[in-house]
Amino acid sequence: MTTLHIVRKSAFSSNDLAQCLALATKADTIVLLDDACYNVNHPLIAKTLNEQPELAINIMQTHAQARAVNIMNPIKAILMEDLIKLTFTHKQVITWQ
Repeated sequence: MTTLHIVRKSAFSSNDLAQCLALATKADTIVLLDDACYNVNHPLIAKTLNEQPELAINIMQTHAQARAVNIMNPIKAILMEDLIKLTFTHKQVITWQ
């Protein structure tokens, strides 16, 4: 079963990202929004990308821009319409907040 994980908090102040990554499988998709945009600089993201390079990690472009976060490959910048499409292409959605 594919899951869309929406992460909203920074891993620098919450353990939501760690819990999310512990449950995520290679078929899942992760979207960082709100203060979770800061997670692109967190060691958990780097470790996960090294261990599971096939895991799709996305970031809301407008949220990253509002926080002056640089988006680095392989993290993909998406727009709101992309997030909406993802909610329909996954079997379930979990919001980590």
